[in-house]
Amino acid sequence: MHRKSLSTELRWFFVCFIAIVFVGASFDFWREAALITVSAYLIWHISRLSKLEDWVYRARNGSIDPNNLSGVTGEIAEDVLLLTQRHSKEKARLQTVVTRIQEMTTALTDSVILADSRGHTEWWNNAATHMIGLQEIDLGHPLTNIVRDPRFQQYFDAQNYDEPLEMESFRNGGRHLLFEVHPYGNGERLITVRDVTRVAKLEHMRRDFVANVSHELRTPLTVIRGYVETLQSLPSLNPTLEKALKQMEQQGLRMTSLVNDLIVLTKLETDDRSTQSDNVKVRDLVDLIFNDGRAVSDSEHNYINDVDPSLLLRGNEKELRSAFSNLIINAVKYASNDSQVPARIRVYSELSDTKIRLSVEDNGAGIDPKHIPRLTERFYRVDAGRSSSAGGTGLGLAIVKHVLIRHDAHLNITSKLGSGSTFTCEFPKERIVNSV
Repeated sequence: MHRKSLSTELRWFFVCFIAIVFVGASFDFWREAALITVSAYLIWHISRLSKLEDWVYRARNGSIDPNNLSGVTGEIAEDVLLLTQRHSKEKARLQTVVTRIQEMTTALTDSVILADSRGHTEWWNNAATHMIGLQEIDLGHPLTNIVRDPRFQQYFDAQNYDEPLEMESFRNGGRHLLFEVHPYGNGERLITVRDVTRVAKLEHMRRDFVANVSHELRTPLTVIRGYVETLQSLPSLNPTLEKALKQMEQQGLRMTSLVNDLIVLTKLETDDRSTQSDNVKVRDLVDLIFNDGRAVSDSEHNYINDVDPSLLLRGNEKELRSAFSNLIINAVKYASNDSQVPARIRVYSELSDTKIRLSVEDNGAGIDPKHIPRLTERFYRVDAGRSSSAGGTGLGLAIVKHVLIRHDAHLNITSKLGSGSTFTCEFPKERIVNSV
């Protein structure tokens, strides 16, 4: 829109000003004429601004009168009308979007909750009303005052939402809920809650099935191995029969080892975190496992224990020994078999401001990085043939993973083909009893 009012008004003002001053000069009072002209213009202009102010005030309160103003103030009023119309259209559009989003989230079976930067509830869908028990009175209250569970409060306040939180419902025992928190905006958070009761029950049934089958297999395996040993002790065995019995013995031992690992893994999954708190001297524990490694290895290995002699780790000694034993024995089995490069297994510790790292390093063939994310899965093998020949059950790293979870730790794996592998257990510094 081309603006003319201001330039026209200024032009007329200057014309009138010069004309009046010229007339005043004819009667020798041009100064008074100029002052009167400017004063009159200011009074007139202030009057129009006052009318504009009144009009804008009424418009702000929702009563928009027709624009009867003229000149510059009329154009300003037109701009206000235009901006008001644009704002109304944008507000209507945004309201439509918000309404659609609310309708969609209302249709979800999962709970959706919006919390502000202080953790106070701002909005939730219908599912949250039934699943969490949110009511209108809860609006604006801290979510941790509504979901009264120490685990949720710790999870919500820690603001580390890399992993979801699964816990039993605080309102309805037997129901399992999965909480996921997604930060957005300026500290606000979107919380989704999913009912995973069916999945939890299936997982529980799976664990019970594995545990029961494992225990049931122990007795027949013991009987079969007993008879195999008896038959092997008979004199003058046929070579063919002797070979068959030897293979039966090997497979029986492997099956027994598999059953024992399944029982250990099931116990780690089903039992609550152990309250047993031993002060484990890690260096001595590694030396004991090295002795086991020397017993199972067919060739000479170079064992290096660089763990801090004063390091004491608080935890369940039996579980920690199981975890480190799996890592070290794996390193012994898969370390270098090149006669020109001696096999080397090194265990060392590193202390930082927030954690203690215990690493098991070997100089074996290494692992293709594409396999690393799946190594802790049950029965996952990089090389099935080689793992079977080495006597592995495919459950060792799964046991390590669950032991570390029970000790507030996690496993990091780094490896490169041809350059060996490093398995690092990272424990929080609070697990350290004493370290120089």
